Amino acid sequence: MPFVSFPMVEFDRFLFAFTVASHILLVSVSIGLALLISVVEFLSARTHDRYYGALARRLVRPFVISFGVGTASGIVMAVELVNLFPGFMTLVSKTGVIAIFYVEVFAFFIETVVLVVYVYFGSSFRARYSRFALTLPIVVGTLLSAVLITMVNAWMNTPNGFDLSAYVANGTVSGVDPWAPFLTVSTGYEVLQVLTAVPLTGLMLIGLFFGYRYLRSTGADGRALFLRGLRVTIAASLVLVVLSIFAGVLEIEGLYAYQPLKYAAIELNPQPGTNLPITLFGSLSGTTIVGGFQLPGLQGMITHHVMLPGLSQYPSSDWPPLIVHTTFDIMVLGGILIGLFVVSYAALWAAGRRPYERRLWTYLLAAFGLLTVIVMEFGWATDEIGRQPWIVYNVLTVSQAANTSSALLVPGIVIVLFYLLLVPFTFYFMIRVFDGRPLEVDLSGPGVGHDANY
Repeated sequence: MPFVSFPMVEFDRFLFAFTVASHILLVSVSIGLALLISVVEFLSARTHDRYYGALARRLVRPFVISFGVGTASGIVMAVELVNLFPGFMTLVSKTGVIAIFYVEVFAFFIETVVLVVYVYFGSSFRARYSRFALTLPIVVGTLLSAVLITMVNAWMNTPNGFDLSAYVANGTVSGVDPWAPFLTVSTGYEVLQVLTAVPLTGLMLIGLFFGYRYLRSTGADGRALFLRGLRVTIAASLVLVVLSIFAGVLEIEGLYAYQPLKYAAIELNPQPGTNLPITLFGSLSGTTIVGGFQLPGLQGMITHHVMLPGLSQYPSSDWPPLIVHTTFDIMVLGGILIGLFVVSYAALWAAGRRPYERRLWTYLLAAFGLLTVIVMEFGWATDEIGRQPWIVYNVLTVSQAANTSSALLVPGIVIVLFYLLLVPFTFYFMIRVFDGRPLEVDLSGPGVGHDANY
């Protein structure tokens, strides 16, 4: 075998990480579109504004594209879990975690059925709020899918629902509680973080598009359409930024309570203590922090001066890669900058300063829209890298769960190359279908002879 000496465990890690990073980008836009369509359908029915109705009809076309591609990408992830980490899936199949995957299929079923009705038969629903009501199961199904996958991740971070000590001792799964994995000690704050960060990323990217198209539009109808879309995305982003701060605080508190080693690594704490500084960037040499700079006592203030864990309390063989400290700092600093920008943009708009008409603020909107992608990806990387070397925390290592067959190498490289083409082409095609027909057609209503305000 020509690749037999290749470190396949590391390749398994890389391939699945690359697939998830690509998938979550597609999912963020899909969730953002689902939420946005539901809001503008409500506003169309509430205000009788034909531009909101036209915006909903234009947005549903790229949403169908993102839904289809995201579904196919999700199948790729499921296959990779089975092929790359068979030891993990064996454990999952013997515990209550498998039930979460079954509920995930049910959520997808709801979303698919109602989406077909909304897209192909929505114009048949003539009551004022009926089309808005149709969007609600789509939004619930989309969000529920994200929530259920996050529940699996939460279980991987704080496993429960079976006798952990017996499994670690002899590999026997016993004492199974099939419902326990749905609610671990970390489920709440992880779900809240996903329900804020992922939609925020999607909405900021959509807002980037609206802001750019508003400046480029010359007709009154086009500017009115994109201005309404930008208004909704900025308002929703402002709400999600505030909620994401709250979610981040809860997650930090959960980390030092339930995953102390991960907490010590992301904060780069060599020693335990109660009044520790926050270290920005830097690295660890032995027990000494090198480079970067520190904010004395700030970590202690944020955590109410509780005893915080340090790396010295754990064998170095159990430490995650300390690059997790850098990914965490990038995530936090990027999130702070995004929050400041969204608040500033919304404040200028509220004061009547019209930032959407200024080229500089449109460029900034584009830059911070792209920054949300970086922050989301680094946040996910922080969570996953911080759990290493475990795939199920303190129960099952990645090496124990991974498939080390070199036969996976070539198909894996093909998948990487495929995603490198798929992701940019998907976004390009979504833009093309958004502009797939003249705006006047969408302004005329959901169907020939139908009133735009239902």
